[in-house]
Amino acid sequence: MYGAQWARTAELGTKALARRIVLDVEYKYGLTHAPLDPDRPFGIAAWVYRAPSGDCIDFEVYGMTDSLLRDPQWSGQLRTDLGHLVARYNWVNRERPQDQRFGGGAVYLCTEAEERARDGRSGHVRVYRRWLGWLGRRFRPYLPVACD
Repeated sequence: MYGAQWARTAELGTKALARRIVLDVEYKYGLTHAPLDPDRPFGIAAWVYRAPSGDCIDFEVYGMTDSLLRDPQWSGQLRTDLGHLVARYNWVNRERPQDQRFGGGAVYLCTEAEERARDGRSGHVRVYRRWLGWLGRRFRPYLPVACD
């Protein structure tokens, strides 16, 4: 099963694909949604990492207030909407679901403090390597799946 954007991005490597997804999602979400917080624009960054099953891409989203994040229905819907946008770039073998273009695809909604810690750097694609954990929290994704 191929996502709608698979053909347009078929030749891209994982890091370039993550950058394309970040730019497209940031643009498409901005066109269809009002700002989540007028003081902070919507932003998205990606983490690319290698797992035993293959290449993975996870996403951090910026621009929400902590009060919005405390609403489980609202934050769940946002995660679902963004997850659907990301899935458009993937492909999955229906007979073997572990056979896919990229794994992960998790969307992490950053709190205001986490956004400040990252300096709100939207559009970045970071490659996670386990040894970066020695350098401190700033160099690690917020998603625990990438930190195993």
